[in-house]
Amino acid sequence: MRKIINSLWKPEKHSHKGQNGKLLIIGGSKQYHGAPVFSILAARRFVDLLYFYPAEQDVYLLRDVKAIPEAMVVYKLEKAKEVDCVLFGIGLGKAKFDSRYVVRNAKRLVIDGDGLYLVKGKIPAGAIITPHELEFNRLFKMPGTKKNVIAMAKKWKCIIIKKDPHGDIVSDGKKTKIITGGNAGMTKGGTGDVLAGLVSALFCKNNAFESAVAAAWINRKTGEKLWKKFGFNYCASDVANEVAATAQDL
Repeated sequence: MRKIINSLWKPEKHSHKGQNGKLLIIGGSKQYHGAPVFSILAARRFVDLLYFYPAEQDVYLLRDVKAIPEAMVVYKLEKAKEVDCVLFGIGLGKAKFDSRYVVRNAKRLVIDGDGLYLVKGKIPAGAIITPHELEFNRLFKMPGTKKNVIAMAKKWKCIIIKKDPHGDIVSDGKKTKIITGGNAGMTKGGTGDVLAGLVSALFCKNNAFESAVAAAWINRKTGEKLWKKFGFNYCASDVANEVAATAQDL
């Protein structure tokens, strides 16, 4: 695992703004205006440029995102063509969003939360998806066992991070890793959005499988780190703000 962490992209000495990752996050709604914030907080220290496209216009959503100075709000989906990676689906709720343009034009794609239902089981090849048990079952009409995760990753030529309290199952259909660790404090709402933000930031400059494995491991190690300070009494914002320090320490 440490070999993967050590192999992750590191900025070159003379690189300039934008060469070390450009990420677009699409999501949010009146129902879940906080979800994109967790993804943005998790991603902001890992990329040079961070953009946000609101899937639904909401005063609270925009207020919360604009309070994060690293996040630049955009209102045209053409930005999806310019960035290294697009994350969409977090906090969509009942917002109406047509994902077809993003799926066709994104260079690299991470799909999380309600975005998984928009692709209707037709997972774009090369994408990373991050379902929990219920989402996996609804997508593929089968339980999210290790065998089924491998089979679906192979069938759709994608990378799956199947979130599981007993250990995240990460597979590209050929290689598979079980990421254990963490603790019950990570059941708090928003920790999945943190993972989505982290994996999409890493995917900007790293290959999909290594990004997925590294993100899942960093996320769980951060939970362990926070337990030493707060016990089980930490929240998703704590995880989002700590993942960069955890990655540096590993």
